[in-house]
Amino acid sequence: MKDYQISDKIKYLEDFSRETRHYLHTIPEASGVEHLTSRYCKELMKANGYRITESSKYTGFWADLHLSDDFPRIAFRADMDGLEMPDLSDVSYKSRHDNLSHNCGHDAHMAIALTAARYMAEHPGELCFNIRFIFQMAEEDMRVPGAELMVAEGCMEGVDEVYALHNDASMDVGEVRINNNIMSSWGAAWTLDVRGISAHGSTPQKGLDAISETVRIINDLDYIVAKKTSPFSPAVFGCGMIHGGTVPNAIPDYVQARGTIRSMDEETDAILKNSFSSIIQGSELRGYKTTMTCTGYPAIINHRDAYNRVLAAATGFLTRVDKNCKPMTGSEDFSYMINAQKQQKGAFFFLGSGCREKGISNYLHSNPYYLDDDCLLIGAQIFIALATHRSC
Repeated sequence: MKDYQISDKIKYLEDFSRETRHYLHTIPEASGVEHLTSRYCKELMKANGYRITESSKYTGFWADLHLSDDFPRIAFRADMDGLEMPDLSDVSYKSRHDNLSHNCGHDAHMAIALTAARYMAEHPGELCFNIRFIFQMAEEDMRVPGAELMVAEGCMEGVDEVYALHNDASMDVGEVRINNNIMSSWGAAWTLDVRGISAHGSTPQKGLDAISETVRIINDLDYIVAKKTSPFSPAVFGCGMIHGGTVPNAIPDYVQARGTIRSMDEETDAILKNSFSSIIQGSELRGYKTTMTCTGYPAIINHRDAYNRVLAAATGFLTRVDKNCKPMTGSEDFSYMINAQKQQKGAFFFLGSGCREKGISNYLHSNPYYLDDDCLLIGAQIFIALATHRSC
């Protein structure tokens, strides 16, 4: 039985929200190349009277609904990119793109934004803000500029408040989690390139084994997290990819590894990143040509006033609102938007998209990844409440 109440005023958009997500689910695209997705979202926003600001440099765009020069401007972010992994879900609207899926639920984020945007355009008399929806490219891949580039190009100019949500199917529909402090980690993606000297597998002394050196470096990085950071400051090091070698009886001369680091405070983030240079220097002293690049995001830190507004909007119709949730160890480049200007405020929250009664309870990036469409109108209703009440 549902313990929340969707407003009668937005129930007419239920089919639209579901159909929109299902279509977007069929066309996932990798970070930075969301051409079909961007075109589809632009067409819907234009049809609802929004003015589009776009660039030939990237697929992201923002859409404005200007009502009054006396109104402040509120912005909502929706990320567009999918993941480079196959869609193993058993649904009629399965991904049509090979090795691409929306296993992080960004299809839901866009559907929520498009649903809220349509309602706002159809009910301008209820609004007390000028409206901006930011459709962002490349949230998933830290190597591809996403929010940072859009902020540099002006998406946050004139914005007084900015909000974003992230679905989470490990939480049931009707749940919201938020806090008034750190919501995500300082995070970075690293790429390690190790070049040695190839040799026959029977004569390793004649080469420099790039695989052994890569393993040594990965273990050294693991050691830094275990022994060089404070036990009171959580940190995570992970290696998700190692590629090297072509045959089993030869020592390869090149290996590439990729992974991530996460931390919960800026000091620990600096310790981890500064450790890279000393480890690389040690590798070079052993005769290898080794490089390591690192790109990442700062943490999302919610602003108190914006946090209180989300709380008021959510508790107006939801009973399961965690007001002091733990931060996620994952990272989010929405941090660039929330920190874009000193005078603005903003907040980020988690929206339950699972349903244990329906067997939907999985984690982001798992495969298959299912979510319950009932979450869509909940997310839209929170966005609408934020745009129609300055005090909520």
